[in-house]
Amino acid sequence: MIFKIAFKNVWRNKVRSLIVIVAITLGLAGGLFTVSVITGMVDQKVRSGINNEVSHIQVHNPEFLKNFESRYSIPGSDSIAGIISKMPAVKAICLRTRITGMAASPNSAGGVQIIGVNPEMEKEVFSLYSGIPDSAGGFFIGSRKNQVVIGWKLADKLKVRLKSKVILRFQNSDGDLNEAAFSVNGIFHSSNTIFDETNVFVKKGDLDMITGNDNGIQEIALILDDVEKVPVIETMLQSRFPALLVQNWMEIRPDMGMITTAISIEVYVILGIILFALAFGIVNTMLMIVFERTRELGMLMAVGMSKSRVFRMIMLETIFLTLIGGIIGIGLSTALIAIFHRHGIDLSAFSKGLGAFGFDPKIYPFIKTKLYIHLSFMIVLTGILSAVMPARKALLLKPVEAIRVE
Repeated sequence: MIFKIAFKNVWRNKVRSLIVIVAITLGLAGGLFTVSVITGMVDQKVRSGINNEVSHIQVHNPEFLKNFESRYSIPGSDSIAGIISKMPAVKAICLRTRITGMAASPNSAGGVQIIGVNPEMEKEVFSLYSGIPDSAGGFFIGSRKNQVVIGWKLADKLKVRLKSKVILRFQNSDGDLNEAAFSVNGIFHSSNTIFDETNVFVKKGDLDMITGNDNGIQEIALILDDVEKVPVIETMLQSRFPALLVQNWMEIRPDMGMITTAISIEVYVILGIILFALAFGIVNTMLMIVFERTRELGMLMAVGMSKSRVFRMIMLETIFLTLIGGIIGIGLSTALIAIFHRHGIDLSAFSKGLGAFGFDPKIYPFIKTKLYIHLSFMIVLTGILSAVMPARKALLLKPVEAIRVE
């Protein structure tokens, strides 16, 4: 009975109730959409970083990461790779030679990381090759020797294009200085401008031929079939190879780990602030309702309605008002997010600025399902807290005095 009365009371003043419902709807829809855009940007940054730069897990010689000296390779890398590839959840692995060097052209020069790869293995783990448009070559097309794949930012810096010559200078694992001319075979474009300017890819076999020896493997990169399994596989690798350094993507790129953790907190802070602001409007509306119905509430208590029922009635009216606006707001935001997730939000005009921080210029907003569940509880809690003051005000009414109010 109290439920029916409370629900009907919500609509006694339709205009006022609709204004509050619209305010809640627009506030939640705007907040959720903002959160979805931020979440989409961060998710794309993390996925791009994993798929193009770091993979899920990397294995190194502990000494290598101190100064990135190529002489600190992984001993027995082939046998280690064979063991790792048979582990559960490991989708693919690749072995890399990493050498710090310099790339030069007749126009300019710059320090780079020279990454020697097996092209087929590399494609199994990293998707950087897919960032090479048809007009910008490919990822080691053909069997021609001394091919190099560089980022668009480095190509712009060196003022080179496809088939241009680039001189790579580097020290091999024995400390001898080497240099050789490479032909630009492909120009990739990732969402990270810094990565595109400081990394070049060559075939490991070409590096070994130039130096006259095997430069070793400095890095083993793994991609798993599920990112949630990273901690388990990392622990298994650390136990199996205690002499090597095993790191997950958050340890390799602390910035990605930090931003992922920060955004998960920021999402709830944003929604909490919005609900907190909306709560003031709800409290104000319900207090107005209590003052307007002072005589009516006094009459109800005078004819026998207990104060606890009056309290529950006001509480339910507030909760119903909040829930209606909340449900419509969630529905509206879900529709908006679905539309923009399908088509994306194009921010190409700001691509240079976004690229400097590793963000993709096209954003696909989305929200995880668990956030909707948590938000539902937050909305109910907001309704309950917003109802306490008006309901308490109703409890303080004295039936005899309330009846006399005109």
